[in-house]
Amino acid sequence: MNFKKGKIMKFRDIFLLGLCVVLLSGMTVLNAQNKSDKPRVIAMTDGEIDDHSSMIRFLLYTCDFDVLAIIETNSIFQRNGHSDKKWIQAQLAAYEKVYPNLIKHHPGYPTADELRARHFVGDEDHDHLRGLINKRWELRPGAAITFKPDDWKDTPGSEKIVQVLLEENPAPVHIQAWGGGNTAARAFYKLKTEYPSDYQRAVSKVVVYNIWYQDGAGNYIEKNHPEVTMIYCGHFAGTWNYRSQPNTHDFITKYVKTGHGPLGALYPQTYISEGDSPAFFYVADNGLRNHEHPGFGGWGGRFKKVEAFERVYIDAEDAGGKKYQFARWIDTVNRDFQARMAWCVKDFKEANHPPVVKLAHARDLKVRPGESVSLSVKGTTDPDGDEMVFNWWQYREAGSYDGSIEIRDAGKRDASFTVPSDAAAGKTIHVICEVTDTGTPPLTRYQRVIAEVKP
Repeated sequence: MNFKKGKIMKFRDIFLLGLCVVLLSGMTVLNAQNKSDKPRVIAMTDGEIDDHSSMIRFLLYTCDFDVLAIIETNSIFQRNGHSDKKWIQAQLAAYEKVYPNLIKHHPGYPTADELRARHFVGDEDHDHLRGLINKRWELRPGAAITFKPDDWKDTPGSEKIVQVLLEENPAPVHIQAWGGGNTAARAFYKLKTEYPSDYQRAVSKVVVYNIWYQDGAGNYIEKNHPEVTMIYCGHFAGTWNYRSQPNTHDFITKYVKTGHGPLGALYPQTYISEGDSPAFFYVADNGLRNHEHPGFGGWGGRFKKVEAFERVYIDAEDAGGKKYQFARWIDTVNRDFQARMAWCVKDFKEANHPPVVKLAHARDLKVRPGESVSLSVKGTTDPDGDEMVFNWWQYREAGSYDGSIEIRDAGKRDASFTVPSDAAAGKTIHVICEVTDTGTPPLTRYQRVIAEVKP
């Protein structure tokens, strides 16, 4: 609105101006709330070649979580790190070129400049890895501590972690150790020694997802900072790492490296080899609620508590085999990657988008033995108008009730089951609604219902 100098604003103009301010303020609050609802993530990478591949996929999922930092580190395998190679800068430049197309498909993508502002270098001091190369297979939960970060120098990466954890926001911070965890170890030490009054509050909200323990940090943290939740992932090996998916050469050529824009063209390997990707699959926005508890299971694996520790978890096994907690999702996850690569170059109408699965009731239920429980995803839609296939199934390993349930109408939108008479009070039954559309490629999303048995 333009007002001539010396004129008094009319009531209508004042009202409209005020309304605009209120609406804009509301939008700001809504955007802030939506951002805060996303899992908060710090990714630490040692720059190995498969990290380059994982980072390309990671960038396509940054709409699913709030990226607090991307930190370059070293590891026993990449002892000097690779921050001098400027590989992340190159990927962000490519991401910047496809960003205008990505936001046609999802408005939540951060800009390249926002990600650049959150890019830091952490611990790349090879002296902090002395002698560990010969002990790499011994670095598992419960192993002896090899180093302490007491006299190490702070780095921009460790300082960023300290800053994030000192914030009043109580929401979990998911720190992903694609390589070593020394940068986080230094941050936790500084919090404990220099911010003792804030330490408990700061570190108790941390979940560290470790792709192995690739330096001495894992064993140091689990014993010296027991308030931190530690997830040790070993079953990425054989499912997502080198030579685990050798039949994906054509997939990468057709759906990633060729005709899918400059970001896909940077994919450095000729087949899917992304040993670090399970770390961010754990926080993917797919409805499985994987990140709510290590034992829930989902694209990022399922984990069980190590008896000697209160907050340390290691790979669990699903009934389909030793590494089935990852293998059961691989095809679905790769189809999702295929779709997001298409988002880099295609308009909305030309690409496929996942179903939006909505429960018609609470996702956490209180039930009694013998009770009939109704399940419904009424209101579920597909953004592209595709037909949808429904499948309700019991994720038996994720629940604490050890028996099976029979789900009636498991292939329909509305289903039901009867709580077994032998289900004891406090036991939980996990039921997954899996919805797959008929687009190209077919995409799947979920809702998880957790039924807890009352006395």
